[in-house]
Amino acid sequence: MNRGEVTERTDYVEEPLADTGAGRLLSQPESETNSPVLNKASASLKNRETQVIKAWLQRVIDSLGLPSLQEFPTSELTTGFPGVIQGMAGSIQDPEANNASQAVISEISGLLATLRKDDASLNKVIDDYSLLKRLMLEAAAADLRSSDRVVLGISQNLDYGFNYLMKEGLKAYIDQHSSELRQLADTDALTGLYNVRYFRHQLHQNLEMFKRYQIPFSLLMLDLDGLKQLNHVRGQQAGDRALKHLAAILSDEKRDTDVAVRYGGDEFFLVLPGTPGGDAERLAYRIVRRVRQLNIRSGGLDITGVSVGLVSCPANGADVGTLRTKADRAPYPAKAIGGASVAFYQEFREA
Repeated sequence: MNRGEVTERTDYVEEPLADTGAGRLLSQPESETNSPVLNKASASLKNRETQVIKAWLQRVIDSLGLPSLQEFPTSELTTGFPGVIQGMAGSIQDPEANNASQAVISEISGLLATLRKDDASLNKVIDDYSLLKRLMLEAAAADLRSSDRVVLGISQNLDYGFNYLMKEGLKAYIDQHSSELRQLADTDALTGLYNVRYFRHQLHQNLEMFKRYQIPFSLLMLDLDGLKQLNHVRGQQAGDRALKHLAAILSDEKRDTDVAVRYGGDEFFLVLPGTPGGDAERLAYRIVRRVRQLNIRSGGLDITGVSVGLVSCPANGADVGTLRTKADRAPYPAKAIGGASVAFYQEFREA
């Protein structure tokens, strides 16, 4: 749709309020159903169908950014909106009626929720619904006497208060569940540690802190020794137990500000903000000793050993690529001497 095609304006006042559903738009107590006031309001809305649609489209289009305008469903809305208005007008007369417009209303409702490609915030989506509701309310009341409008105004004012309550409740619900989803997305299901997605975020964040404030940090890259053999000899459950044991040790030994990560397979990371290489080395040896003690107590049934490589920023680099590459290679010397030991990256030199 070209912006110049919609030129008609109305004097309706826009209020960003939430929609409470087609069936409750202007519902009155049962005794007032099919009353002359409601019949007149329904007819008034039907007569102003085109006016409502044009006014809504104009205001919404004016508020959209370029990405949304490029994908604006012009044909779908202009085809479906008349059925929506007629259905809403019917619901004024009988809120419980199952009219033939329900399928159209469902389709248009889905479109309204996806109009804003560039700003799909909950507030914006609810405001689009709310504008349409306000325009329909105004159109329904246009032919009524002042005393009749008072009757409709009671329902309208009650809706306004309830809509604000619903809007705040929806925001709280979405915020809560978004937090839970983010936590699930950042967590390794087996060990409960953070996963590679979160590790990358933390690596970038610590590098940014170093660039801004010269705060150093270190990375421990941990490789669980002999996991494949443990899986082969004792089964997958034994390997899973070993991974969980190491995860528990990391969680116990790290500070609250440190981040323990299962990177994948038998590889783990510890991100140590504000920690120089010497302090990181002492932590690495504590972890190796804890794993060795558990290995001895279980007779090698629950865990084997762990090889640890250490890199620090800025000593080993101050960019993601360099630190990531060196962290991968840091455990090589520890693995080369049989595992269960700690190695700085500096101890390993490429040929």
